[in-house]
This record gives sequence, C-alpha cells and structure tokens, in this order.
Amino acid sequence: MTAMRTVTNCNRMAINAGSSSIKTSMFFQSNRVDINMNFIGLPLQTVKVKFNGLPDYKDEVYIAAVGDNLAKAAALIINKARDIARQIDWPPPTIIGHRVKFAGFGPPVEEFSTENERILEFNDYLSSRHNALCLEIFRKAKEIFFGSAQLMVRDQAVNDLSLHHKEKTPFEKSLVRRYGLYANGYHGLAIKACIRELKDRYAIEHFDGVICQVGSGVSFSTISGGDVLYNSMRFAACDGPIMHNRSGTQPPGLVLRFLKYGLNPSSISNMYNRLSGIYGLADLSSSSTITVEDILSQESFERAKDAYLKANSIELFRAITEYPESSNFVFSGGLATKHRWIGPELLYRAKVITEEVKDKLSQQLSAPDIFIASERGICIYIIDIDEQTCILDECNSFGENHNPIDFSSAVCEVPGTSVGVVHEGHAGWGEGKICLNLITSEFSFDQKNLPEAFVFCGAARDDFFLRAAFARNFKIPAIFINQDSISINTFLGKKIYIDTPTKTAIRL
Repeated sequence: MTAMRTVTNCNRMAINAGSSSIKTSMFFQSNRVDINMNFIGLPLQTVKVKFNGLPDYKDEVYIAAVGDNLAKAAALIINKARDIARQIDWPPPTIIGHRVKFAGFGPPVEEFSTENERILEFNDYLSSRHNALCLEIFRKAKEIFFGSAQLMVRDQAVNDLSLHHKEKTPFEKSLVRRYGLYANGYHGLAIKACIRELKDRYAIEHFDGVICQVGSGVSFSTISGGDVLYNSMRFAACDGPIMHNRSGTQPPGLVLRFLKYGLNPSSISNMYNRLSGIYGLADLSSSSTITVEDILSQESFERAKDAYLKANSIELFRAITEYPESSNFVFSGGLATKHRWIGPELLYRAKVITEEVKDKLSQQLSAPDIFIASERGICIYIIDIDEQTCILDECNSFGENHNPIDFSSAVCEVPGTSVGVVHEGHAGWGEGKICLNLITSEFSFDQKNLPEAFVFCGAARDDFFLRAAFARNFKIPAIFINQDSISINTFLGKKIYIDTPTKTAIRL
C-alpha cells in the first residue's frame, strides 16, 4: 500500500533494529534494496533480500542460524549489505541512520559517540534488547562502513522533555526529579509515518483519533490535531499491553513478590522483556518455534489469544479516554496489517463498537485491496508503514536545534534528572533553578529552598565533599565537572536539561 519514496544523490542506509528483528534498507538514486532478518532468539532466522527497481537481480529468501547471538545477527546483516553493494556496484553509504528507542532526552538526530554508546548501554534495561542489538549493529557498521556518518535517530513520540507530565505521575516531585521519571513515548517514527500517510493518501491534514501499532511491539497513541496526547509505551519497552515476549504493564505487586521471593533485581528486566508476553500466556518458551500467528489462529491456544486481545483492548480503551471523541482508528504493524480482523476485534472488546459493526468492518477489510472501512461513524485505516524512509527523512534534520553541552568528562555525585536555569552560588537556590558552585561560591545549606540540581565546578572533587554530602542527604541530583574541561559561560544563565548518571546536559 505504501508508495515507494525516492531517495537520491548518494547511497544512504536506514537500519531499524527491534528486539527480535533487523530491517535494513539501502537507497541509491531511485533504487532500493531491503535486507531483513526476523525471529532473533529462535533457533533459526529468516533472511529476506528484496531488490526494488533492479530487475536484473532476483530477490532472495534463506534460513540463517544466529540463535540468540546479537553480534552474529548484526554481522550477518551488515556483511550482507556490504556484499550486495559490491555486487550491484553501489558506493558505500555516506549516511547510515539507526533507529534508537531508549537513548534518553536529546535532539531527534544525533551523531553516534562514545558517550551516546554509554547512554544506550545505561538504558538497555528499559529496551527489551533493542539497545543491545542496536549497539552491535552500530559497531559492525562502523567497522565495515568506516567512512560513513553514523547517526542515531530517536524513536520518540514527541521532541519535548516528556510526554507524561509530572501532574500525571502520582509521586512527589522530588521522586520524579530524583529518579528521572520522564518519558517521550515510543513508536514515534511509526506514528509520524502513519500521520504522513494519512496526509498523502487521504488528504487528512490534522488527524484526530488513535494510532494502534500492533506488531512484535504494541502501542496505542492518542492524536489530536496531529499532535500526540498519549502513548501507552510510557517509560519502558514492556509498558502498555501484553506483547510477543513482553509482559506489558503489570501490577507493581508482581515486582515486589519477585524481589521478596529471591529474584535477583538484575533479572527483572529479562523477566518482563523476554520471559513473558503472549508466549508466557501460552506456556511456551520465548525460544519456541511456534509463532504468534500460530497462537492467534490455533484452537489449542484460545485462552492465550483471548487474554492477549483483552489486554490490548484495555490499553486501547485507555488511549480513547484521552480523547473520548475518537472515531478514527489507524492500525499498523505486522500483525494488524496481516490479520485485518484484529482492528475490529479490538474495537469491539474496547466497547467502541457492537458485534454487528465489528462483523461489517471485518467484512469490508477482508478484501486485500481495501485499506479503509467505515460503519456507523467509525472509520478504520490499515496502513503498512515504511519506517525506513522516515529514518532517512529525520536524518535530513541533523544539526538543527543541536544544543548539547559537553559534560562527557563529568562525574555523577547524586543520580537524578532535572530542568532549570543555571545560576551561580546563592542565586541558584530555589524552584526552577540549577545551582552552579565554584570553590569560591556561597553555599547556604538552606534546607527549605532547595535547587533542582547542583553542578560543582572546580579543580578537585574533594573540594566539594561537604556540598556533595548535603546534596546526597536531600536527594538533589548533582554532578562534578573539572573547571579545565568546559567554559561555564556555555550554560550559565541558560535553561538546561541535565541527567547526572548519563552525564547528559542540553540547552533548552
């Protein structure tokens, strides 16, 4: 359904890593080659190569055996891309855009750096292996295509600090700040691709409704006037509905029970991201050769299917409550586009439509060339998105609004995340302020008028021992930077975002 978009002038590559798949596309002039691998983690993988606009070359499908080895999967795909580029006499890519999910707050597009690698590693526990696989791919691409610009493209629903505002986060402000409870929402490139397709194909300039991404990852996003109001994938890849091998949002009591009964805290991420989901409902190993399509179609898995659909419909209902007037619903992602009954079924279970309307919508969508169905004021769009061109489109904005501050040599004194205007000494105390401390700065030890964060700047950390202890006692995020590594004029008097564990600092 999606029209092929033309990318010209040079060989450019888009890499879209998931938690269990790699989708890679190379573009040169008006031609394109796709190299995809699915089911990383199962004993065998399917690799598909598709030559678009190159009739002299035959598409390929073959079986590989990388198992759960992410480095081996990355090497196979990148080596294949190099070999094909040589085979069809294409130059090496000048730009490689990598979709990344959990890279923290920052510009939509940023050049890969050692510091950004550390940030991806730091956030991998949130990502259901995405970050780990993405880093393996990046490192292999850097080795094979050493002359290419390697750009990371953030897959976030919004470019603001957080889609989920503090007033909707039921914890004290000090905890929101101390533990960095900010989230952009994810599947952002998929959302942007759907909105663009609605505009290009259906002349819908400002979409109102819900975008339902149903594939290996699942999310529901409420859109008003083309802007994202809500995204169910809030703070982690396992947030929202039950997915392939991700638990989705579960009661906090489950985590407390795991911890109380002896589960190593470091194993919780793997439990929620790999050893759960629809495979858990079906009592199958995450490495089972039975596919999700099997679970959704075989009678022996009826109970697992029912629980999976119910969990998705509940999240869809939650998304609708953010915009109760919703009557337009987009369904995208591998499962929703292949199994068109899923959209009407979820709307029925979410109490949006009656069973009669569900049957009529399903009947309309049963024809393979029909991508829009409507009945009694409810409209469904089936959109097969092309995130690869979205990745490269985002790369075109590289360098715009790029305002990082080089805190790469800093040391985290107290972990946390804050936003505020930087003032020096006593002027930096108070709500909405970040206090810069030089060795000569006044430090009031005021317990009632605390700043959002402390930045200690001097020749030695030991000079700020008591001040750092004060920050630690009151759980105020704090960081130390050597005075010779940065000019304080780059951030003094500026409103900045600072995340002390990842040493990220950005002018807002």
